[in-house]
Amino acid sequence: MGIFSSGISPELKTFLEAEDLDDLMEARSKLWQLDEKDIKKIRFILQKWNSPQAVSNLLFHPFLIPEDLRASCLLRGLREKKEPYYILASIVGLQGVDPTVFPKEQRKTIKEYLISVLKVSEGIISARASVTIYDYLSLEDASTAFELLSHPNEAVRHNILCWLIRTIEESDPGTFISIANSSNIPEDTRKEAIKKFQEHLRQKEIGECSLFGTQLYAYIPNLKEM
Repeated sequence: MGIFSSGISPELKTFLEAEDLDDLMEARSKLWQLDEKDIKKIRFILQKWNSPQAVSNLLFHPFLIPEDLRASCLLRGLREKKEPYYILASIVGLQGVDPTVFPKEQRKTIKEYLISVLKVSEGIISARASVTIYDYLSLEDASTAFELLSHPNEAVRHNILCWLIRTIEESDPGTFISIANSSNIPEDTRKEAIKKFQEHLRQKEIGECSLFGTQLYAYIPNLKEM
């Protein structure tokens, strides 16, 4: 008898076993309401934390996780050491959660883990983290964000620069240049960031569409592709 033995709804079984992310999305759309047995099974899976596909699927869609476990499971996913797909699933899952539902200290912890992920990861995990982190950064984090402009991943560099421009452009434009000049980044990276910021302001002034108004969303692989 496996973790998907009789007792749970066929809809939840399909969701937990889905290996393709498109199939997962379709399965999620058919999960209108969880009964007591379904919720008990979800709790059991998350407590065991040893079924990569099922755990990942739940982290991708955290509103299926009981509210009292949701934050702790997402944080556990971010801290994961053995299964990197849990990290990716938690990062993507957080994109659909209003950060204000977390207490201030939890938001701070999530931000710190996302920054850590960005500093040590180079692929899809960092690319997606550079999107999720938008809701957790503030102007006080601008210097840290500038340092991420040296990241090897193009999507990360673009998304972080987008955040910096969006965050700083409404204040004195000189603030961007000032923080850039005081940041611990290579000279060529600093000059390029300032150049792109000034180009953004020029395009905005003449009514053109700026490339830095849109984030880049990298393709999410399935678990077997990771």
